[in-house]
Amino acid sequence: MFTRVEIDSLAIKFNLRQFRKLIGKKTLLMPVVKANAYGHGFLEVARICDKSPQVDRICVINDEEALSLIENRIRKPVQILTFFDTKSAKIGLKLAKKGVIFPLFSLEQAKFLNKIGDKAGKNLRVHIKVDTGASRVGLLPKEVIPFLEKVKKFPRLKIEGLYSHFAASEEDRIFTEHQMKNFEKLVHEMESKGYRIPIKHFACSAASVLFAKSRLNAIRLGLSLYGLYPDVSSPGKIKLQPALSWHTKIIQVRTVPAWTKIGYGGSFTTKKSTKLAVLPIGYWDGYDRGLGNNAFVIIGGKRCSIRGRICMNICMADVSAVKKVKAGDVATLIGKQGKASVSADELAKWANTINYEIVDRINPLTPRIFSR
Repeated sequence: MFTRVEIDSLAIKFNLRQFRKLIGKKTLLMPVVKANAYGHGFLEVARICDKSPQVDRICVINDEEALSLIENRIRKPVQILTFFDTKSAKIGLKLAKKGVIFPLFSLEQAKFLNKIGDKAGKNLRVHIKVDTGASRVGLLPKEVIPFLEKVKKFPRLKIEGLYSHFAASEEDRIFTEHQMKNFEKLVHEMESKGYRIPIKHFACSAASVLFAKSRLNAIRLGLSLYGLYPDVSSPGKIKLQPALSWHTKIIQVRTVPAWTKIGYGGSFTTKKSTKLAVLPIGYWDGYDRGLGNNAFVIIGGKRCSIRGRICMNICMADVSAVKKVKAGDVATLIGKQGKASVSADELAKWANTINYEIVDRINPLTPRIFSR
């Protein structure tokens, strides 16, 4: 095995405890394991959450992810956050029988869920999705009460929750407060019409830390479950432990003379004799092409510069400063060797993206090894 991702299970458990301390005992803690658990390993992270006393329910993006969890005997309630296939009655029926919680924002969904509820002989818990400013899926606030009036005719639907999603809780306090006010106004209008919905959730990782008012009675813990901070001010408010490290092995060490062009397009030219380590990692593996000539890896306990463009399956690092280095030695892409480290945040900065994308795009075929 040349390349591997290591996941520290204790770090995930630590982060769950930190958020439980932050939100208290009465607020639901709902980790999000969508998108291969933000690149960390879908089923394995879900199993950690399933066994954790801190976790109340587990959130996924769609019906396929929900089906995978129930088929793998996850026992805690599973909640779909965004979408499901209203043409797939077979999957819907399986989910209904296991008590999966569904999002709701269209009459087509309501008809489908009511029908499978009848077939399953169960009332289905649903959460109404409101678009307060992210302009993604959901109902506009003014559409919610008329929608609820229509949903009344579907007896199998039990409206358990109301939720929305922040567009910029990491960076725009004013717009975040605007969204929150829109949500609060809607809740007041609904209650004046007799609609009292028990669970209300809005906060993601960033809002949970930075905007206490948004926690309501449930939070959706995404990025920070994995020990990554959503913005630069969060580290001062909560302590987290990154769970993921990423390693590969050198496949060749070679020395090239001065004025040698390296890689596709010859984007880097050596100015002196240079010792290169060739690494079996490239953009296929999720190592962003934008890292060419920008990033560092750790080899022999030292940060070594990436030289040349990132190829599909290969990249090169300058190891001239490493005295003893050979094929088979470990190169750390994210993580630590001795006192040297490279973080997902640094990779994001070098690739001009966000830490979410760095970890989420690590090839899912790369083995995830869970320690401790």
